[in-house]
Amino acid sequence: MIRVVIILSLLQVVAFWKIFGRMGFPSWLAIMASIPLLNLLPLYFAAFSSWPSAGNPVVPRSGGSGPGDANF
Repeated sequence: MIRVVIILSLLQVVAFWKIFGRMGFPSWLAIMASIPLLNLLPLYFAAFSSWPSAGNPVVPRSGGSGPGDANF
């Protein structure tokens, strides 16, 4: 039974390692994701922070002279 838990934990670490790397976060957070109750920390960290790999999103400016005025 303990072997199954270890194998599933390792599979989870590999998946989270890839996910955190693509998101632009440190990949070692994946190790924390395999520890019960401690796995909530990287989850909330990723959910409520701005993602480094997303770059700076384009925010539309308000204002302009009318409906035909487009700022690109």
